[in-house]
Order: sequence, then C-alpha cells, then structure tokens
Amino acid sequence: MGDSENNQEVQQVIADKEQVIADKEQAMAAMLIVAKKQLFLQRITTLATVGIFVVVLVAMIVLVPKVTMTLTNIDQMVADASSSVENINAMVAEMTEASKNLNQLVNDNTEPLTQAVNNMAGIDFEGLNKAITDLQATVGPMAQFFSRFR
Repeated sequence: MGDSENNQEVQQVIADKEQVIADKEQAMAAMLIVAKKQLFLQRITTLATVGIFVVVLVAMIVLVPKVTMTLTNIDQMVADASSSVENINAMVAEMTEASKNLNQLVNDNTEPLTQAVNNMAGIDFEGLNKAITDLQATVGPMAQFFSRFR
C-alpha cells in the first residue's frame, strides 16, 4: 500500500494543482473580461470628456467676444448716464436759481402790481363807455362832412 498511497497522494496533489491552475485560468479570464469592460468605460469617459471640452471651447470662442462687447456697451451706457445725471444736476441748480430770481421779482414788484390792480378796479367803465358814445356822436357828423371834400 505504500506505493498506491503515494500514487494517490501524487494524483491528489496533481489534481489539486490542476484545479488551482483551472481556478487561476478562470480568475484570469474573469479579470480579462473586467479589464475589457473597464477599458470600454474609460474610452466612453474619455470621449465624453473630449466632447465636453469641445463644447466649452466653442462656447468660449462664441461667447467671449459677445460678452466683451456687451460689457463695453454697458460701460458706455454708465458713462452716458453719469453725464446725464451731471447735466440734470446742473439744470436743477439753474431752475433753483431761476425760481429764486422769480420770487425776488415778484417780491420786488408786489406793491406796484397791487397799485395797478387797484387803479384798474377804480376805473368807471360805465362813465368811460358813455364818454366814448358821446364822442362818437360828436365826431360822426363831422367825419361825414369832411368826407364830402375828398
């Protein structure tokens, strides 16, 4: 039995090694499949990254000049607005001065205006109308008389 037991042990060792080799081959095959999947996913990721880069690059090429032009226009509008505010402030100062001058004019002429209004209120319009009618009655026949000599 010594030989047959040795044979069995050797065969068992060989079978175990063959099993280990088979397991290693299966593991290597599985690792190869996983590596191929990872390579495929890395290629997809790389293509997506390149695509995003291209989109961002095109967007920058298209948008940067427009943004620059827009910012230039905004700067110009702010400068125009500042100039307009300065002009408005000057106009307000001039209007304030004009209103002070107008107030002074009214204050200076209040008394003469009051006298003029009082004088106009004191006019006897009925008497004036009667005087005009009398004058017309007097001058009318004289005008007819002198019109004959023309």
